Amino acid sequence: MQIYDGKNHAGGQYERFIRDMILDLLNGQETRWGVLNWPPIPGLKLPSASRRRAANSAFINRLRAFVDGFIQTGIDSNGVETPSSRRVRASVDESPIMTVSADESPVVIFDEIHESWRRNQPRPLLNGDGTTAVGVNQPRWESQDAELYARDMATYFFQELLASPFWSCIGKCVNPNCKRYFFRKRQRKTAVKRGSYCGNCKLVGGAERTRLSRERAKLEMLKVAGQAWQDWGSRGRRTDRAAWVADRVNKVFGKTRFIRPKWVNQNREAIETLVGEEPQALLGEGAGGGTRLLPRSRRVKAGQEAG
Repeated sequence: MQIYDGKNHAGGQYERFIRDMILDLLNGQETRWGVLNWPPIPGLKLPSASRRRAANSAFINRLRAFVDGFIQTGIDSNGVETPSSRRVRASVDESPIMTVSADESPVVIFDEIHESWRRNQPRPLLNGDGTTAVGVNQPRWESQDAELYARDMATYFFQELLASPFWSCIGKCVNPNCKRYFFRKRQRKTAVKRGSYCGNCKLVGGAERTRLSRERAKLEMLKVAGQAWQDWGSRGRRTDRAAWVADRVNKVFGKTRFIRPKWVNQNREAIETLVGEEPQALLGEGAGGGTRLLPRSRRVKAGQEAG
């Protein structure tokens, strides 16, 4: 059976066209998503300007919600993104896959696609040679509710993305000052471990990845220091505690991150927190009745007075 969709698929021309159009729609660079946004057509009854504006908001909110929810399915609880694992329907033992949006209530993605398909089912056609074909096209404007038509159009464009070879290439920049959508040039073979950034934010992404890498390395060093901190106290050693802990840390990280006792003193509160001890340095009262670590000069003075 033949399928007529009116699209030129030769050489992937239509796929590239719809990829670029969807990207422009998501980023607000293209607004002509359906008949309600076209120039007025004589004899075509359209809703009021205010209802068309509401429909336009409904379209872009739903399209972005679909894409954001779809992208989220490829991100695990640790923030690692695997685009090839994206999907629109959950397995039997999973919660339904929902849209993600700050502008509308979440809906079940697959259910919305199914309901839109029911309203806009493909139409059987009879060819001149007596054979049967199926006509597939975008939702038709038939004076229905403007916002419902807009959401059906959003579903149509989302399905076009799913049917294209670019469904695993779409991404959304995690830079909070950007949040633009983009397409990668090719499908990733490896996971994205530190967030996806568009081409304009690569430097921001590099700086963020460096910061996160340093934080993870410091946390590992603090864990080793915490264990050494406990070992020193349990064995009644008379050597300088900070120097002994620094030596233990350097045995593990010294080739790449050599530290001195000063580092231990600077991170003493964090070390004691990790091992579950009450900070042993003299504490002062902070704002709101809390506690804070006194500056070194005040700790030394307080220690002299106590002696």
